[in-house]
Amino acid sequence: MTTLTQAQTRQRNIWQLWMLILLFALPPIVAWLFYLNPQWLPQGRTNHGQLIDPPRAMQPVTLQTPDGETFDWQLLKDQWTLTIVAEGRCDAQCLQQLIKVRQIRRALGANRQRVERLLIMLPDAAGNLTLPSLEGLEGTRLVSSARSERSSMEAQVTINGTPFVGSLFLIDPRVDLMMAHDMTQITSKQILQDLQKLLKASQSWVKGGQYGHQ
Repeated sequence: MTTLTQAQTRQRNIWQLWMLILLFALPPIVAWLFYLNPQWLPQGRTNHGQLIDPPRAMQPVTLQTPDGETFDWQLLKDQWTLTIVAEGRCDAQCLQQLIKVRQIRRALGANRQRVERLLIMLPDAAGNLTLPSLEGLEGTRLVSSARSERSSMEAQVTINGTPFVGSLFLIDPRVDLMMAHDMTQITSKQILQDLQKLLKASQSWVKGGQYGHQ
């Protein structure tokens, strides 16, 4: 019977260790690569929303909080952010969309702590802007653009085939705009399915628990 030398045994153990490391590390690595390169996904992918390729960095757009302070986009870092854009005022349709977004987030269970909600208010064509109270929708961040920034914000969320008013935009943990859902054409269940897939794929590299409301 052949007896392995001590050096051969050590080499075999090291090789087995590296195989175990690779086995556990490969899934998150693959998920990360597909996230950075969504064009690599098979053409038959089942996402319901429209992928924005390449994703668009949100930081260059200057927005303000209701207190008049410049909004810090880094507050959204490491979170997924469900974003609604409205013009002039948040009418009944806008409020209904915010309620749906709240319900989608709650349906995520424990994963809801990894998801933010954001309402961006733009002045209308005449420059009018009224900020809503959002009573009953606590936890939704509210920001607005100055009239001079309206065109920049509109360009940021203008996507072929998807109207920016009436749509739900998904900002990723790098604070990039990466997906849009036309809420007049896509159901809350379909949006939830897309979000669940993204949260599952990113659970090994996205920090959670920063957003503590219920």
